[in-house]
Amino acid sequence: MNLLYERDLEPMKLITLKCPRQNEVTLQLSKRLGISRQRMRQILIEKCDQMTLENLGPRYDAAEKISADDEIGNALSLPHLSTATGILSQERAAFYRKKAGEKDAVINDIIKEILEEIS
Repeated sequence: MNLLYERDLEPMKLITLKCPRQNEVTLQLSKRLGISRQRMRQILIEKCDQMTLENLGPRYDAAEKISADDEIGNALSLPHLSTATGILSQERAAFYRKKAGEKDAVINDIIKEILEEIS
């Protein structure tokens, strides 16, 4: 029995991500993380549900407001990956924030770790 909620929603998610606002947010996220738009799309499709993707624009805007006053969070895109997309749990975001606050922390290395975790 093939139930509606069991079917593969990947094509529908891709169509959603190609909409103008979602496409712009995908581009912004990919630039923040230093990856291609295609890779960012793949991560979003795998990790987010359809409703999150449909509301990606306002969620991203809210994350931008949060990150405006948060230097570390902004550098690591923590509000974007946790609050806006739910790709990264709040606990893991706190872990990376703490790691970035350590002496000799290299932001680019931490971003690479985050990418490994979410990919």
